[in-house]
Amino acid sequence: MDLRDFQYFISIAETGSFSKAAMAHNIAQSALSRRIRELEIDLGVTLFYRNGRGVVVTEVGETLLTRARRVLADVAQIRQDLTASRTTLQGVVTLGVPPSVGLVLLAPLLSQIRVDFPGIQMRVLEGFSGYVAEWLANGRVDLAGLYKVRAGVFPDDEHLLFEDMYLVSAPDAAPLGQGATVALCDLAGHDLALPGAPHGLRILVDEACARAQVSLTVAMELETLPTIRGLVASGTIRTILPLTAVQADLKSGDLMAQKITGPVISRELILAHAPQRAKAPATTAVVTLIRASITRLMDSGVWLARV
Repeated sequence: MDLRDFQYFISIAETGSFSKAAMAHNIAQSALSRRIRELEIDLGVTLFYRNGRGVVVTEVGETLLTRARRVLADVAQIRQDLTASRTTLQGVVTLGVPPSVGLVLLAPLLSQIRVDFPGIQMRVLEGFSGYVAEWLANGRVDLAGLYKVRAGVFPDDEHLLFEDMYLVSAPDAAPLGQGATVALCDLAGHDLALPGAPHGLRILVDEACARAQVSLTVAMELETLPTIRGLVASGTIRTILPLTAVQADLKSGDLMAQKITGPVISRELILAHAPQRAKAPATTAVVTLIRASITRLMDSGVWLARV
């Protein structure tokens, strides 16, 4: 067993394919299969099982996947610590964010990192907060900005801001509520498109409805923000989102938004680190720039949120 075995194993797990992993590492597929089989024999476990679409990691394989990512990250950090210039901060930082955060934050943040810390290489993954939390827990990302669903999941998380939720509709949709606001109970009986139940926004909305004893009609469960926005703009359905997710559509007049009241529904954006992983100097530098970027975006009115 060596570090290359871990690299091969992670590639297969992430692509779901021996052939894709072999191409990525410029190794013959037969040689890759042999290396993985030897790793399984060495560990005394089965790491993958096959289905009609490729291969899937077994339960014990998931455990190794988390550990292997951590080992490779630690080795990479050791190399960076030993070779980094004394005057130029260097390193690789992988950041995970939800799409609505990425829309507002990533362009100014990444531009500032290139100016202030050109030696830092950024990798960014976007997904709903449920996915981002999984990536953080299994070590796929070093750092994440995500929406908090429950307390205590990431004990060292740092509060960044609160966003209020809005009913988002096509401009010519039948009016609900009173002008700029709409009561949660007024949404009952109207078709909505929302993410599936594992995701933070859906959990937030479901919990608010349970407290207010309101039953919503979720006609579609969709996992991608552009698809939700496109369907809503067509006038066939409505959704619930923060303003940051639809700012461009509001400015262009393609969508309209009303703040949900009775009760107000808010979600908290937090910053969290991968558990059991040392905070590298490069990661600390990125955290500082994330805080500064969010402050500037809120002060300028680009990010419509509150502290």
